[in-house]
Amino acid sequence: MSKKNLNVPNLRFPGFEGKWIEKRLGEIGDVKMCRRIFNEETLPIGEIPFFKIGSFGKEPDAFIPKELYLDYRKRFSFPKKGDILISAAGTIGRTVVYNGEDAYYQDSNIVWIDNDNSKVTNEFLLYILQIVKYNTEGGTIQRLYNNILKSTKFNSPIISEQSKISKFLSLTDSRIELSMKIIEELNVFKKGIAKKIFSQQLRFKGDNGNDFPEWENKTLGEVTTLINRRNKNNKKLPVYSINNKLGFVPQSEQFDGVDSEDRGYDIKLYKIIDKNTFAYNPARINVGSIGYSGNLENIIISSLYVCFKTSDSVNDNFLFQYLKTNLFNREVLRNVEGGVRDYLFYENFARIKFALPYFSEQQKIANFLSSIDTKIDIENQILQKLEEQKKYFLANLFI
Repeated sequence: MSKKNLNVPNLRFPGFEGKWIEKRLGEIGDVKMCRRIFNEETLPIGEIPFFKIGSFGKEPDAFIPKELYLDYRKRFSFPKKGDILISAAGTIGRTVVYNGEDAYYQDSNIVWIDNDNSKVTNEFLLYILQIVKYNTEGGTIQRLYNNILKSTKFNSPIISEQSKISKFLSLTDSRIELSMKIIEELNVFKKGIAKKIFSQQLRFKGDNGNDFPEWENKTLGEVTTLINRRNKNNKKLPVYSINNKLGFVPQSEQFDGVDSEDRGYDIKLYKIIDKNTFAYNPARINVGSIGYSGNLENIIISSLYVCFKTSDSVNDNFLFQYLKTNLFNREVLRNVEGGVRDYLFYENFARIKFALPYFSEQQKIANFLSSIDTKIDIENQILQKLEEQKKYFLANLFI
């Protein structure tokens, strides 16, 4: 007989035996919500944050008077420290632990279960709410009504086993939060240091400690060349697009259709990209939206992309780093054209002015900023592994 049939999880800490008990959320406590706050009672600034569904788990964008808060907190339902707040609208089932701070929450859209911690602890309930499947009568839930929440089934062990599981997963959550914080701080650091470098507030020195020459004012058109090579022979080559990390990623192993951006076009119109080529969509240009092929070659991408290479006076990685800055984005905004949608065609791109350092200084800048990117990538990989581990534990430590 399988463990599932015995009503025990696939993974279990030593020392625990016996079946888990099936319950409904409504059995462990009533669904509660704060007293209604009307729009005219909210303020754009104030003492007490008022969280609506749009700001739930984020920064507040509305406030209520402290006098009203103290009155409603005393007379009506209000969460206890440790209660799990649940989004009942928007993204259904998101959770935030109430830590006892002065704050107020939108009625009916943000709710909590007033559970008895002697039966199911808040710490354990937090993870239960991350894996439960809410009962629906077909279709997608638009709102998590009280009757749906109350009727939702889950399985629960004795309190000591609940505590063991929740403490273990809490350690995983802490490591995930630390990894996210490291990534955030590295991104902030890179953004700040890149601003100083490209505004020339911070300069690098040569290997002998000598100063490099002053940066030259150039236009991007002076150091780049438009590439417009087409797939004339109707070759079957891997189709690529630009991903969020600004590299090129395959859309399929072999080209077997048309790209969504070129639907109905003959595949001869696709562009062929070789090594060390930049590309961007002129209708979607912003900070960090220009991709670089690096060592990839003989790939085809949408004919809508603008493709270009650099001259020998430019270090590709240096330019790639510059194209990810707000300094470049300000120049983009000055040079786009269009009506309903702005475009940055190569002619506009080529007019953008920027400062170009001596080639050796370009290399130092590129290597330094790339080293930060490498650290960010490593942390992102760690974060991904941690999230995969947590997903595995949620699937196997629970029923």
